[in-house]
Amino acid sequence: MVKGTVAVTAKGDPNILKKIMADLGKLEVCVGIPEEEASRQGEEINNAELAYIHTHGVRAGSMREEMQPAIDAGKPYSKAYEMYVQEHGSPLWHSPPRPIIEPAIKKHQESIAEKLKPAAQAALNGNAQGAQDGLEKAGLFAANKVKDYFVDPENGWAPNTPETAKSKGSDRPLIDSGALRQAITYVVKERE
Repeated sequence: MVKGTVAVTAKGDPNILKKIMADLGKLEVCVGIPEEEASRQGEEINNAELAYIHTHGVRAGSMREEMQPAIDAGKPYSKAYEMYVQEHGSPLWHSPPRPIIEPAIKKHQESIAEKLKPAAQAALNGNAQGAQDGLEKAGLFAANKVKDYFVDPENGWAPNTPETAKSKGSDRPLIDSGALRQAITYVVKERE
C-alpha cells in the first residue's frame, strides 16, 4: 500500500477540510488485473490467475491432483490453493515464484506517493474532478511501473531454465506473448 502526504495551511472551517479528506479517503487506486478483464482468448486460465501462479509458483503433480476437484466444483484457484497450503504446508515448486505487483509497487512507492499528491491538492481546493483525474494519473503511473518490472534487471527473478528458454524461444521469465504484462492496469474505486 502506498500513502501520500500533503502539507496543508488551512484558513476557514476545519470541519470542511476534514470532510474533504474523509471523502478522498473513501477512494483507492488498485493496480493489478481485474478479473472481469482478465480473459485469455482460447485459454482455460485467465491473466489474473496466471499472475497469481507466477507470484506463488507452480503446483507439483500431487498438489494439482488434490486441488483439482475443488477447482472443478467452482472454487477459485486461489481458494483451492489456500486450502491445500493450510492442510499440507507450502509445497516445493517446480517453477520458482516470480512476484510481480507487490514488489514493483514497493520499489516505486515514493514516486507513486508523489503522483498521489495532486489528487489530494485538488480535493483540498474543492475540485472533485481534479482529484479523480489525479488518482487516475497515479494509477496509470503505478500500472506502468508494474509493467516495467517484467524487464527490470533488479526484479530478482530466477532465470528460465535452458529447456524453458529453448521451448519458448526466449530467456525472459514471464514474457511469452506479452498478454500477462499488458493485462496489468488500475481501477479507482470506493474502498470496501
